Amino acid sequence: MPNSKPFPSKEADLNTYFQLAIAYLILNSTRLLITANNQADLTALLTTWNIVFPESQNKNTRTKSIVENKDATRENIINLLRTVYADIPASVLTIEDRNTLNITKKDATRTPSPVPTSKPICQVDTSRRLEHTISHTDEDGSQGKPAGVRGCQIWFKIGAPAIDPVELTYLTTDTASPYTHRFAGEFAGKNVYYWLRWENTRGEVGPWSDVVIATVTA
Repeated sequence: MPNSKPFPSKEADLNTYFQLAIAYLILNSTRLLITANNQADLTALLTTWNIVFPESQNKNTRTKSIVENKDATRENIINLLRTVYADIPASVLTIEDRNTLNITKKDATRTPSPVPTSKPICQVDTSRRLEHTISHTDEDGSQGKPAGVRGCQIWFKIGAPAIDPVELTYLTTDTASPYTHRFAGEFAGKNVYYWLRWENTRGEVGPWSDVVIATVTA
């Protein structure tokens, strides 16, 4: 049974919806910009539905083939109605249209992304010469980014440990772990200190990760 709007979940209610909605669409086809082909297809599908649906509900006429035909016709009508609804400009829909067809108005206000509250867990692979492969996961153990997070900021310092964030150099905001950090030969054998933090879609950041130390392989 369909269970998503605008279609009722109960098939008896869906049958009523088909009758009302398709008749309403045909009656208002010019204003709602419904093509002649879509009108003809809706009419043909409803004609088939009006044969197979009653037969599928009657224990004396119901067969496996009739039920399968009914189910296929139901899905075809739903798919075509979705296509028709998608083609109707939102600007022409009246309150009566929305109430009759059960089409809700989309909320134009986006829910802002939350400020990250967790910190990333950083792993650095130093097996390749003059390269660090930096991977990150969330501290809750999940592989994906937290909700609303655009990427993971990667900051670093080469040489002595960083005591304050102002000592760090911004590397990148990585949106798809892992990230490869390449070094010139002069940095071989030196330690690199990595600090990471999540950044949401509005540029707001979460807490810093634990510092990870990695040596540049010569």
